[in-house]
Amino acid sequence: MSASMAAPMPSAREDSDEERRAALVRSLPEVGESDSPLLAQLALDSRRRIELRGRRFPKPAETRILTVANQKGGVGKTTTAVNLAAALAQAGLNVLVIDNDPQGNASTALGIDHRSGTPSIYEVLVEGAPLGEAVQQCPDIPRLLCVPATIDLSGAEIELVSLVARETRLRHALDAYLEERSTRGEERIDYVFVDCPPSLGLLTVNAFVVAREVLIPIQCEYYALEGLSQLLKTIQLIQAHLNPGLHVSTILLTMFDGRTNLAQQVVGEVREHFPELTLRTTVPRSVRISEAPSFGQTVMTHDASSSGALAYLEAAREIAERGAGTTGSGTAGSGMAGSGMAGSYTAGSGATGSHTAGSGPAGPDTTGPDGRGSGAAGRADGETASKEAAEGTELHDPHGAHDGQATAGAHESQPSPVAHSGGGYRVDGHEESHANVGHDFPRNSSTEENR
Repeated sequence: MSASMAAPMPSAREDSDEERRAALVRSLPEVGESDSPLLAQLALDSRRRIELRGRRFPKPAETRILTVANQKGGVGKTTTAVNLAAALAQAGLNVLVIDNDPQGNASTALGIDHRSGTPSIYEVLVEGAPLGEAVQQCPDIPRLLCVPATIDLSGAEIELVSLVARETRLRHALDAYLEERSTRGEERIDYVFVDCPPSLGLLTVNAFVVAREVLIPIQCEYYALEGLSQLLKTIQLIQAHLNPGLHVSTILLTMFDGRTNLAQQVVGEVREHFPELTLRTTVPRSVRISEAPSFGQTVMTHDASSSGALAYLEAAREIAERGAGTTGSGTAGSGMAGSGMAGSYTAGSGATGSHTAGSGPAGPDTTGPDGRGSGAAGRADGETASKEAAEGTELHDPHGAHDGQATAGAHESQPSPVAHSGGGYRVDGHEESHANVGHDFPRNSSTEENR
């Protein structure tokens, strides 16, 4: 191998910096189980400041497009999208945030003008305007760009229904924008974050179709777990019919309060079911995170030394390191295999409810162009997911059960293979109801006591 092709070796200065950071971390006092949660948090924050301040994150091999989605409201989708984007941009990466939520909160947090009449994602989706015309520069972070959402987006769900290729309009617009930047010789966008509304309508479907990865923020409370299986089933439908390369790559636990048993139990359940997808970092409840948007800022610029900012910075480093190690390298990933997820609980007072098997679609699982098990067509008749992804690893619900009613993956082209219809999605004329789809998380009858 020639010297020009060899991997860059760390410089003496970089080695010295790493040694200095390591020495400072070792000098911190040890925190034991008997110490208070406050002391433990202070020690953790000190370690993060030493390890992360001023660090540059690795670039991915290609643009990573992540949709931040969860149909449950109030779990931290917008907060997660803007703060991860800001953290990555501060670490030297080029980041684009697409505010696909009619509330426009991501635009507010980034200090972006999104008054009515401002070029926005609405004009891109409904009127077919070029995405580049709506892109604005974040005033606080030079490498961070944003496509704002205005109040006009509130009516886009209805207006999109009658449009051709309504599910793929955002994807075409983003592909054209990235190609345009490349033609002009501008720096490549390293990360694209798409913020979604708390629903599973056409705006969210567009976000799933444009993305390659899904990032799911989960609030550390029980209700957040109940809606997770509905989201996973929707992702499986998108995989089978509109975007075979889509997969869940990251789960981030938010609003964590280590003082409560409930938060600890939720974290344990999520890590047990999705050990490879869940980030090590949890984002704590933080007043600084909540108040930052009122200043038109992310917490990364509002108070960079706060616990919330440091948590998002460490989460961003995890995502960047995962991307540098997997994206475009053909290494084994986490393919999203479908599982017949257990039905919703019905519980009496203090008693654990019974559950019935749902009819989730058999999981798509083929190897994508970057080597990840990503998912193509589902396998019907209760068979296990396709074995064609030699390197991808399937993601199974350990408590789920196939019931042989999976939706076949190969369908003829339809004008609208996925359409919102009341309580579910209509797929090629068959309505997929979400009524009895719930993840088989153990129900804790002593929830109130644990608080």
